[in-house]
Amino acid sequence: AQNLLTALNQWQENLLKVGQFLIERQQAFLSSRDRLDLVQTPQQLVAQAVGLSNATVSRIVRGRYLLICDQHSKVIPLQSLCVPVRVGGRTPQQVQQLLMQLIQEESPTNPYSDEQLAQLLRIRFGLPIARRTVTKYRKIAGLDPSHQRRVTD
Repeated sequence: AQNLLTALNQWQENLLKVGQFLIERQQAFLSSRDRLDLVQTPQQLVAQAVGLSNATVSRIVRGRYLLICDQHSKVIPLQSLCVPVRVGGRTPQQVQQLLMQLIQEESPTNPYSDEQLAQLLRIRFGLPIARRTVTKYRKIAGLDPSHQRRVTD
């Protein structure tokens, strides 16, 4: 029985360590709730920072939730705060947000092709990205290709 209590206390301490680290790291996102404010935080980084194995951190964040109490109380998965590093140091959600922003700004009669979107992401946001990656993220975001976004008079 003593071993069980010790194991439960250790688990509770580890959950607290991981939770506190993620809350501190993702403070901007938790305040704004804007996915662009998510800071890249791979599970390996969390594990190193709190002195646990990657597998332990994975088990801790999987199936656990964080309750944010304010005017609009919300429950978010802890795992969603472990954001992997992806394209040019940005998360897939951030790339999708940037794509949506560029598409909203485009001319309806002359929409950007995926290649043009890739060039704009490189120029405006310093994001080295291939056309096929733009296509992938555009599809995931549910955005139509340029020929379907074109408005004809």
